[in-house]
Amino acid sequence: MTLADRPASLAGVSLEPLDPLTAGPLAIRQPRPQPLAVGHVGSTGRCYVGETVTLFTQVEAAAPLPGFTLQVSVPPGLTGGSYRASPNHGAAEPELVITLESRYLVWHVERPVRAGEAFAYELDVTARPSEMDTTWTSQALARAAGTDDSDPPATESTDILVIAKGRYLRYLPRVYQEQDELMGRYLMLFESFWAPIEGQIDNIPFYFDPAFTPLKLLPWLATWVDLTLDDHWPEAKRRQLLKAAVSLYRKRGTRRGLQEYLEIYTGAQVRISEHSAHNFQLGPEARLGPGVALGMVNVPHTFTVTVYLPPAEGVAGTPAERERYEADRRRMIESIIDAEKPAHTSYNLRLEAL
Repeated sequence: MTLADRPASLAGVSLEPLDPLTAGPLAIRQPRPQPLAVGHVGSTGRCYVGETVTLFTQVEAAAPLPGFTLQVSVPPGLTGGSYRASPNHGAAEPELVITLESRYLVWHVERPVRAGEAFAYELDVTARPSEMDTTWTSQALARAAGTDDSDPPATESTDILVIAKGRYLRYLPRVYQEQDELMGRYLMLFESFWAPIEGQIDNIPFYFDPAFTPLKLLPWLATWVDLTLDDHWPEAKRRQLLKAAVSLYRKRGTRRGLQEYLEIYTGAQVRISEHSAHNFQLGPEARLGPGVALGMVNVPHTFTVTVYLPPAEGVAGTPAERERYEADRRRMIESIIDAEKPAHTSYNLRLEAL
């Protein structure tokens, strides 16, 4: 039957696959949820001939299991060395399995495993001599005990690039590049020693970015804008303040500048209200004297800062600890206002719960 000859009654009808033995609907097997999760990574993604790389593997159970098997491959370009396992693995030693294509180190856990329990493994491998730069792949494979071989195991792979010759050879005459293997390996020592320094130079722009600079360099970077960071502030807020420092300096002493500063620290909405005179009216009866002032409650140059914060009850701890947290938070906000407001002004602080 062609499509043109198909009866109209079949149009738009989805047909189920039929079992050839029973002529009934074919049962489609749904994949089982993976009972294991595996992570596999090397201590570095590139190395020189003769250098050692550590392969880190972690296996975590998503459900209770009777045990599992972990297999870590060692590709031909790497030589296996010492190995370690987390204490909960036990004293069982791994097996070494050798095939034509690769070698494997196999760990067996033959006891019940709890849901969420994690096992960590380490394997040291050394790069073998090579004629050219080669990328070798190591794979970790974990399979729960008692599962069907048709069920896919949990796998994870990591690549390691082995550098065959030192990059510094290209700066020497060609005779050293083509014939002197000893010189190439000798220069690898200096490449390895200087690699961290070269990495810092290549990434120097990130050291001047408040979002990426190392935590220890934040105080040094803050001196560039004459800013003293409070170590009691969370790291994220210190980075945000440092990034906004130049903009805040332009607005220092203004309502907008103080509002932005407080919002960076609190992470909450801040409202600042400036008060004008309600008890001073110009007219025939106006009298100037101590009883007349521009401001609130007869205090000139006053404003109110309202901060909408979550209540301290949301902080873990005893009632005394939450009360101390509330007091420390208020003192920090007051210190910011005292440092940023104009010297001749006064203020009232209100902390409103969300």
